Amino acid sequence: MMAAFACALCLSARAGERERLLGPFREKLHRVVFTKHFDMGGSHYAYTDAVSDEDVLNPGGVKKEFNFKPGSSLCMLSLDEGLNVWETTLIHDDNGVIRDPDVSYDGKRILFAWKKSAHDDDYHLYEMDVATRAVRQLTFGKGVADYEGIYLPDGNIMFSSTRCFQNVDCWHVSACNMFLMDGDGKFMRRIGFDQVHSNYPQVHPGSGAVTYTRWEYNDRGQIYPQPLFQMHPNGAHQQEFYGNTSYFPTSILHARGIPGTQKVLAILSGHHTPQKGKLAIIDPSLGREETVGVTLVAPEEKPKGSIRIDQYGQKGDQWQYPYPLDENNYIVTFRPNGAKHFGIYFMNRKGERVLLAQDPTVSCNQPVPLVPRPKPPQVGYPIDWSKTNGTFTVKDIYSGPGLKGVARGTVKKLRVVALDFMATDIGRKHGPSAISDLAAWDVKVVLGETPVHEDGSAAFEVPARTPVYFQAIDGNGHVVQTMRSWSTLMPGETFSCVGCHAYDSSAASAKANTLALQKGVAKLQPFYDVSGRGFSFPKTIQPILDAKCVKCHSGVDAPAPDLRATPVWDEKARKLWNKSYNSLVSTGRAARPANDTSQVTGTIDEHSRYVNWIGRWSVPTPIPPYSHGSSRSPLVKMLAKGHHGVKMTQEEMDKIACWIDLAVPHSGTWTEGMMADDEAVYLRVRKLRDVWRREESANIAAYIEHQKAASKGVQK
Repeated sequence: MMAAFACALCLSARAGERERLLGPFREKLHRVVFTKHFDMGGSHYAYTDAVSDEDVLNPGGVKKEFNFKPGSSLCMLSLDEGLNVWETTLIHDDNGVIRDPDVSYDGKRILFAWKKSAHDDDYHLYEMDVATRAVRQLTFGKGVADYEGIYLPDGNIMFSSTRCFQNVDCWHVSACNMFLMDGDGKFMRRIGFDQVHSNYPQVHPGSGAVTYTRWEYNDRGQIYPQPLFQMHPNGAHQQEFYGNTSYFPTSILHARGIPGTQKVLAILSGHHTPQKGKLAIIDPSLGREETVGVTLVAPEEKPKGSIRIDQYGQKGDQWQYPYPLDENNYIVTFRPNGAKHFGIYFMNRKGERVLLAQDPTVSCNQPVPLVPRPKPPQVGYPIDWSKTNGTFTVKDIYSGPGLKGVARGTVKKLRVVALDFMATDIGRKHGPSAISDLAAWDVKVVLGETPVHEDGSAAFEVPARTPVYFQAIDGNGHVVQTMRSWSTLMPGETFSCVGCHAYDSSAASAKANTLALQKGVAKLQPFYDVSGRGFSFPKTIQPILDAKCVKCHSGVDAPAPDLRATPVWDEKARKLWNKSYNSLVSTGRAARPANDTSQVTGTIDEHSRYVNWIGRWSVPTPIPPYSHGSSRSPLVKMLAKGHHGVKMTQEEMDKIACWIDLAVPHSGTWTEGMMADDEAVYLRVRKLRDVWRREESANIAAYIEHQKAASKGVQK
């Protein structure tokens, strides 16, 4: 269907003004594809996947959040020589939602996500041939959502998907991560291994890197860190673009690179908000934290002061899905203050605007020019999918801000910890499943340790495609500093860190003549019998207590802590904790309500009478060395002195310190401590994850064979 917009729309700016504003962009605005659908987002910006069975009642009686409103269109607006606007409906669906259009570099194809009904279909990727309007489906599968797909310069497609089969740690909803496949939907494989949501990948036209929003909170509060990350199109060199250790911006959404620059145009939004907010340019060359690299635009304003707002940017005029034509001119999805729906506008840095598309019944959004565009630089780092490991190198751990003031020689080794993320919510009314008493968020798997040499260097292998983080450990076995994030390597990738909290992804860094590299890349050394499995208090710490402590601490002599393994039911967590765990972690500590999502400003650690650990609500900003953990725990000091004449072995002391420094986890698996009914629910979804992994393994094997065949063809 094609129709001219009403005169009021076409004449929303006087002819002279329209010519001044739109005239220079006639070619880029000749055709623009866009969508019409409900405003995305629910109680949190990322909850948009609406998996078909997501809103069923689980055994705990908790309804999962499900955000879906049917009625949607894929449309195209055309700008003629007279700067009049025409609209064409390419697809309309009364029962489904069409979203996330992307245009191929030659301007001949449109990639989009389409969910055709609430419960009988899921978001999957489709492609339209613009010339013929023929549509083909690229991804399939019930109970998984594939969306936010983009064309990559090498012909592959990157997209967000729930095929990771993970649940948000703090709420009742599935999470999505980044996936990769070829242009026909073959060789699908996961390249993002993140705790919760990773959203909205976009190829930066200036650098060729893919920017995306990553929501993370490993050993820190979950409200503020929704930073902008970047990676190569093959998944290598995943690292911060902006805001990973700052309160502001609360969330960075819908970021797109600005042509001819290293900057992005993005939406600054909140945590517990839909996908909308304020329009801003982010320039990482000015700095990567807080307000230093941020400029609000339309109109231009520099944010000032310390901004710590959960629901940032939700008042007044609202923006979504910007598309920069250059640094000063954009196509945006915009809703003036007081309006009911979003429309599509041309807008410049000053805020001058021309309305291009609107609908009185639904928001118009996600505009993308339907014209050819140049491919960006095809940067990349060689990876080898036949390998199972990657390599980290550290030039000098003391050179970064994370160990400021720490004397050289203090750090003796790095502990490498993998994270096992939750597969599904088992129905806890106040939030999803837990593996600790308001401490560690996720199962911690100690993979091993590696020495830090005299010059502060280290070089070591880790399993590829595995989220890992590092802890700097001193001669007493105590944590000096913790990485409250994670890093993931692709197969065969080498990633170099300058120091603690200071990255350098250049290949030159990996070639530095450090002592670690002179001695060769090391394999991780086991941490006693703990390595390779989730750290379990009942299996690792309780045997120590049974052998050395329970004889006196048997629950008879109050107020001495009861250190027996007696199971204690925690109704809020729907878990059985060991009585000893409860005694050591909870005694003398004011309990935070399980549904309290506030950020405690200034808090770094939490503590009981006996142990001290990095707080689950700790600040997003960098924290000082020795600010938490075993070095500050009264229990460790007590045992070191020989409490009751008991003498702990070095292994026992190391294990206790490690438990504390991992943020006192109780369960070494997500099902440890679960009741049978809950365990059955969890394992049902975990099985789906395992089924996908087998399918993915076959995809990777086929991809390796495809690469071999292509290589032979080139040689011929």
